[in-house]
Amino acid sequence: MKNVFLSALIVFLSIGLEAQNIVNGTIINSKTGENLQNVSIKLVKTKSGTLSNENGEFSLSVPQGKNSLTISSIGFESKIIDFKIKQYETIELGRIFLNPVSIELEEISIISSLAEERKTPVAVTSIQSKEIENELGDRPFPEIMNQSPGVYATRTGGGSGDARISIRGFKQENIAMLLNGLPINSVENGLVYWNNWIGLTDATRQIQVQRGLGASNIALNSIGGTINIITKPSENKKGGSIRYLFTDYGNSKINLSLSSGKLKNDFAVTFLGSHTKGPGYVDATYVESYAYFLTISKGFGKNHRLIFTALGNPEKHGQRNFKLSKNEIDEYGDKFNKDWGSYNGKTNNASENFYYKPNFALNHYWNISEKSFLATSAYLSFGEGGGKWTESFNNAPAIFSYRNPSNQIDWNRIYNNNANNTEIYTLADGTDTSGYSLNVQTNFLASHVWTGLLSKWEYKANENIKIISGIHGRYFKSKLREKIRDLLGGKFFIEDYAWAVDGVAGRNQIKKTGDIIKINNGAIINFGSAFSQIEYSNGNVSAFLAGTISNNWYQRFDKYNYIKNTKSKTISKAGADIKLGLNYNLNEKNNVYFNSGYFSKAPYFKFVFGNYTNDPSKDINNEKLMAFELGYNYIANNTKIKLNTYYTYLKDVAFLSNEYIQLENNQQTRAMVTGLNALHKGIELEISSKINYSLEAGAVISFGDWKWKNNVIAHLYNNDNVIVDTVKVYADGLFVGDSPQTQIGLFTKYNFSENLFIKADWVYYDRLYADFNPATRNVENNNTQSYKIPSYSLLNIYLNHSFSILNTKANANISCFNLFNNVHIIRGEDGAKHNLEDFRGFWSFGRTFNFSLSIFF
Repeated sequence: MKNVFLSALIVFLSIGLEAQNIVNGTIINSKTGENLQNVSIKLVKTKSGTLSNENGEFSLSVPQGKNSLTISSIGFESKIIDFKIKQYETIELGRIFLNPVSIELEEISIISSLAEERKTPVAVTSIQSKEIENELGDRPFPEIMNQSPGVYATRTGGGSGDARISIRGFKQENIAMLLNGLPINSVENGLVYWNNWIGLTDATRQIQVQRGLGASNIALNSIGGTINIITKPSENKKGGSIRYLFTDYGNSKINLSLSSGKLKNDFAVTFLGSHTKGPGYVDATYVESYAYFLTISKGFGKNHRLIFTALGNPEKHGQRNFKLSKNEIDEYGDKFNKDWGSYNGKTNNASENFYYKPNFALNHYWNISEKSFLATSAYLSFGEGGGKWTESFNNAPAIFSYRNPSNQIDWNRIYNNNANNTEIYTLADGTDTSGYSLNVQTNFLASHVWTGLLSKWEYKANENIKIISGIHGRYFKSKLREKIRDLLGGKFFIEDYAWAVDGVAGRNQIKKTGDIIKINNGAIINFGSAFSQIEYSNGNVSAFLAGTISNNWYQRFDKYNYIKNTKSKTISKAGADIKLGLNYNLNEKNNVYFNSGYFSKAPYFKFVFGNYTNDPSKDINNEKLMAFELGYNYIANNTKIKLNTYYTYLKDVAFLSNEYIQLENNQQTRAMVTGLNALHKGIELEISSKINYSLEAGAVISFGDWKWKNNVIAHLYNNDNVIVDTVKVYADGLFVGDSPQTQIGLFTKYNFSENLFIKADWVYYDRLYADFNPATRNVENNNTQSYKIPSYSLLNIYLNHSFSILNTKANANISCFNLFNNVHIIRGEDGAKHNLEDFRGFWSFGRTFNFSLSIFF
């Protein structure tokens, strides 16, 4: 009887549900492409309504017949949609675009050059804040971009925030990283240290991945692409949230968000803060981090607005920098880390990072007239911190040569060797001394000041033509020092100045804790650029022509190598680029586009002074780029198909291997390579479809063909950054490594209700080659490819539920990364035999779980 009643109830409920007339849709910002939540959707007839959810989606029961919906949100133009619905029918309105009307919603688009669908002729993928919040978990920030074609983002050693990203086979040095339109790549080497940006996880409103040349006028290194990170604006609504996240391996994070809402005097403040702590998944990769984000917005009438933003993340975390062999993984497991050991019961990781790099920006937006708009940003960043390092005296073995039976660093033995060292050394002044440390632990310290001004002027000449012009100026000064942290049982350390240009030169050679050794230099880099762009739009056609000229002034100072004349002469290097593109909308759903460009990119500071002295490198040329791209898009209400093909030829590439990584032994070297040429070409496909209100699915496919095209000369450096050899590198025909040339990804999302969904994403990588080692590519006619890393796939699952606790909104999320526990190689360096036996690299994490709970007020 109970089963009969239950069955009848289910049938009754099913009939009740089916007997509704339903209208569904998704609300989207027409300018940025992001999905809009909390948008009001009201039925004109009955005044009943609903709000769009976190994904911009809504579902509303409506009466049979003719109806009208009013769609409205603060800061956007309202829209009325008329429709007719039959009894028991479900209508999909698809993507509904709202136009922003306030300066605050427009300004970031002006500064950061966000691409617009069906208008800007570039390949682009956008990622919204809710995707980041629901899916990133404890992973490094770049990994959220892995469902973009041609993008490969992974951890490196496994420390918190230690990650690397590439686009179309180009590494971070050739990918422009922009924060609200301002460049954040290192001025000296183009790298991005993601551990300094942990706070972005909570502060990001949108990520726009522009593959290829990109739409930005100031992204001068956007050879592989541009990653535009847009932070959250001041909220119009007063409120806040608390979120707690923890992992099955012990890391946890707590977040606090507060917003004043938009006050009567057009003033608003939003603050985000977080604290992260835990032991890490990999041995001795502990982390403790504090992060904050503050934005203050103040309007002055209808035509002026000031926005101040501050973002910072003081942190300390253990690292795993030494690549591992297959034998080490088999014997010790995927969590093994040989960078550390114990002493007196305490962990001492020889690879530890500690840094604090706050960023401040003050933006002014001026609506001069209906035709003219000026956006100006003044920014400041300073960094302080560094990482643990080690030094050995004379020819003493490195600390990493001392191993206990567990293959960890044997700190006890190192302390005993130093404490019992009776060797006598004669100083430069003739004094005999003993009791010195053979090995010491140091802090490799890096500090900088970075400030600049960016101003963009936009002028609408008429209905069809828009002109954008601007200037960008930047000042940068850095300082590198190495300070003794721990004498490890000895009384002092001897600085022999063996590799210093001026030698001892009367300096004190006895060094104790806190004294500077080996490194005391820095860089001064001034930069200026001017750019202009003309855009044409008429009906179905939109086009642009853009150009930039720039100049860098480099100077190096060195107080270790030199006693007098510590500054180099100033070296000037100019750069330029020109880009053009055309988009044609075939109809309301189909469009095609083309873009092309030529870059002459000035070299980074590390190549200008590649000899680690104040003598500039000879014959260092600008990197030259020639690129073409052709694309097709199909964008309907519920379906997107994006297809594009690209051709990129790069000349005079330079790179430095093993950069900012300690060398494990005296046989290892760093290689400075210049003059390489490369050809990158490929095809990319991106598909997403909202099949019905409950089900979404999509795919990404990328096939690349990336090869080095010539042979070059490389200089090999020892751990003291002194040239020990010059070799011919036979690289012609080698596949570009460190990024898979085949990528296939799938995702599906099922909404059980407005408040409960499950999502899965799967990605497959193949044709992933190890980075070639220049030191082992010195045999002519040896065209053996670098070790091909085995193909692998990853499946991640996300379950998300929104609910109420005592009339307070809440959200719970469970994520499982690497569901099938597939431990695989993700990156590495080729060996002399080009096989797994002498390959050294990093393996992935196994299966992990993240749990989070958010409460909104």
